[in-house]
Amino acid sequence: MTKRSFRLARPIFAGALVAASAVATAAESPKIVVGPNILVSRDGDIPHFELMVAASPRWAKHLVGGAMTNTKADGGIACRAYSSDDGGMTWKVGEFAEQTEFGGGDPQVAYTTRGTALFVALTMNKSEKGKDCASMHVWRSEDGGRRWLDPAEVKCAPSWDHEQVVVDTTKGRFAGRIYIGALYDYPVYRVGVFRSDDDGRTWTGPVEAANGGGDIGINDVTPMVLSDGTLVVPYCDFQFKPEKIPSKGKGTSGMWLVSSTDGGVTFSAPWKVLTQEFVFGGNAAKTLGAAGFPKFAADAGSKTFRDRIYAAWEDARLGSTRILFAHSADRGKTWSEPKPLDASVAAAVHQFQPAVAVNADGVVAATWFDTRNSADGSRYDEYLAASLDGGVTFLPPVRVSSASSEPRGAGNRRQMTPMAFFEKDRWAISLLSAAGWTAGGHYMGLTADKDGDFHPFWVDARSGTSQIYSARVSVPAAAAAGEQKSEAASAPALGEPVSVAGRVTIVFDPPHFDAEKNEISIPVRLKNVSSDALYPPLRLELAGFGSGEPESDAEKDFWKDKAVTIANAENQKPGEGAAFGFDAALAGSPALEPGALTNPVVVRVKLSDPFYAPAMRWNVTGRIAKTP
Repeated sequence: MTKRSFRLARPIFAGALVAASAVATAAESPKIVVGPNILVSRDGDIPHFELMVAASPRWAKHLVGGAMTNTKADGGIACRAYSSDDGGMTWKVGEFAEQTEFGGGDPQVAYTTRGTALFVALTMNKSEKGKDCASMHVWRSEDGGRRWLDPAEVKCAPSWDHEQVVVDTTKGRFAGRIYIGALYDYPVYRVGVFRSDDDGRTWTGPVEAANGGGDIGINDVTPMVLSDGTLVVPYCDFQFKPEKIPSKGKGTSGMWLVSSTDGGVTFSAPWKVLTQEFVFGGNAAKTLGAAGFPKFAADAGSKTFRDRIYAAWEDARLGSTRILFAHSADRGKTWSEPKPLDASVAAAVHQFQPAVAVNADGVVAATWFDTRNSADGSRYDEYLAASLDGGVTFLPPVRVSSASSEPRGAGNRRQMTPMAFFEKDRWAISLLSAAGWTAGGHYMGLTADKDGDFHPFWVDARSGTSQIYSARVSVPAAAAAGEQKSEAASAPALGEPVSVAGRVTIVFDPPHFDAEKNEISIPVRLKNVSSDALYPPLRLELAGFGSGEPESDAEKDFWKDKAVTIANAENQKPGEGAAFGFDAALAGSPALEPGALTNPVVVRVKLSDPFYAPAMRWNVTGRIAKTP
């Protein structure tokens, strides 16, 4: 682990047919339901990394996310926002003029108690003396991310790094206060905390919470607020002096906590809570990357596990890197013995990039990247495990991603991003490959919405380019209480399959064109735009080619040598009547609910002429509940 300072000195569809194994099934975990994988970043074939997501405390369907992208105007990295007002089914991208012009990094997001969305990021600026300096900006949106107001500048300084934001959502005396923790003042390594009492418009600070004294590096991670308004700021330590960093073998990092009971004005002395073990060099260099820093979350609202604190981190003490988990039932003073979240995987499996979140019912969820489905360890999937007993035990983990990621894929390999910085009267140019960010950055997103559902927000390279994907993951309250609802008893009476083409719209994920085969692979999703749930069997069937209108002789002559065939229909038909089932693409749901999307089903179309293809007419059939 090393210090990262942000300073100026520095054609067409890919996808895989969704299989039933890609989602949580009743046999694997009857209590965890994984919704469809949603492509969030529909803003180009560019890498996205270092993700974060937050859910509104007021509106259950409002979400906001952030990512670093290769979108600086003159080349380089800048941050973008992504917002949803329909529970994560669709997302809108937001850009910031300061990021586009100057670049930036370390995106963070949050919602205030008033429902205002916040986007925090590092960027460059000019000090009052006209010198280059690093700056933290906070953008506010009062309409769920549709429009972002001009930013507040938190502070201009020689360097900032790894800022983290948390909002006091309790009913205590500091209710509504917003905190930002950040690293600064290299090589002393200080962690400071800013605070705002006016919905993020202005900021006070930083107040020093911890420092390394110039002897050891430290970095802040995921600050938390407990039920009485106590602010808890975790940080971890690491060696940064070259003579103390081992070239090979295992190293350790201590995890520490400091707290403030006066709203971030003063802080306690730090106390050490846990130890992380990691590997330098050797085989570690051959695996996919690691995020490095631990992740924490606190339960500030449930009745059963109130003020319990949770931690998850990458650890090499058991051999290959595993995600270890521990909890504290006494506000961080003492901790349970660290245990792997999933000890059942093969020895060669590599686990990395954890995230932790708690919902209002006290259910704690953790996500991570996992190579168990990759024979050579070059691909990963997003996994999730949930605990109903305060982190003591976990339900069997479920696979969240419906296709594996290839972080060293073609899209990432061709994206070598140049970055220029000026220092000591010289320009330097560094080249950053997205394929080198095999962990996707230092953090991924995970949040719980007002209804208790979890939303993982992860870097997904199933296309070979690192995009943003999300999904809704439910741990039903009835299941948490040990109750099982009979599906047979609640199933509605259904009619025969009928055309539902007017009740759905077709949504495409980016296609992929194979030039050697003249074949295009098109990931197709169905979205229910009606007010009725649509039940299986859901089928997409080719009804014919062309517009369906009478054609002139000239039109017929033009299209006669430009025929297309369907290469992968499940009934093997190459033309009219070719059918694709979407039942498995419902992602664990008994029906396609109003406003919901399916997972993508890939339709492969072989072209006679790669530049022209006739229109194809498709029908969609399904069943609708009978009116009582």
